[in-house]
Amino acid sequence: MPDFLHIINCFKGLSLKELDEVALIKRYDTKFILSVQQLEVLLCHLLTDYHILEIDGKRIFDYYTVYFDTVNFRFYLDHHNGYTHRMKVRKREYLNSGLKFYEVKKKLAGEQTDKSRWQIHQIDENISEDEYQKMNNPRLEGAHLEKKLFNTFKRITLANLNLNERVTIDLDIHLKSETKNVFLNELVVLELKQTKFNVISPVVQALKKMRIYPNSFSKYVMGVALLDLHPKKNFFKPQIQNIQKYQPIFN
Repeated sequence: MPDFLHIINCFKGLSLKELDEVALIKRYDTKFILSVQQLEVLLCHLLTDYHILEIDGKRIFDYYTVYFDTVNFRFYLDHHNGYTHRMKVRKREYLNSGLKFYEVKKKLAGEQTDKSRWQIHQIDENISEDEYQKMNNPRLEGAHLEKKLFNTFKRITLANLNLNERVTIDLDIHLKSETKNVFLNELVVLELKQTKFNVISPVVQALKKMRIYPNSFSKYVMGVALLDLHPKKNFFKPQIQNIQKYQPIFN
């Protein structure tokens, strides 16, 4: 693990119960891409304004996710083609606690996101009839969903209780299909979650000083593109090129 470990230990801890006060199920998400080295600098700027999630003495948590899509990748193509009301369907396990959830994440008008989740007993590779009903998406028209890819990553979660915002910092991202792996261990994906975009947020201001600006990144979408699961990826080439600045992927 990089040198920022000593920095995250300097943040004031936050319990899961306290973090739940900043749940932000319906929210505005803003993503940024940076390097591991830049993350160390950023964290130093955030020490006085943010608390860090701590559970049983741990401050970095492991995640495992399975993503689902239709046979013809409708969710992926909705994103590629700029469809506003798109969605993602996944099952996620919080490996440190063993908690597992079925999650449906919908992109609404503007930059607003609506995420629903339900606790489940196991991560299987199928969608049950009850889980289909929870999607509440008439555009699917009974389309069958199947697993498309897996990922694992580590996450640090910060919260500013005064501004009612969360910051998730994802690193050591590993994308995996049945036949291919992509490791993004030099790349950091930071996501700012707010009730509405607030430019005076300390993290936004710190990133601006570092000349790091909002940049779209979806683990599922980039997984499909980087794992070569679908031939259509022209719209995402600028994002792939930007990733290449931080993480050499192709020879």
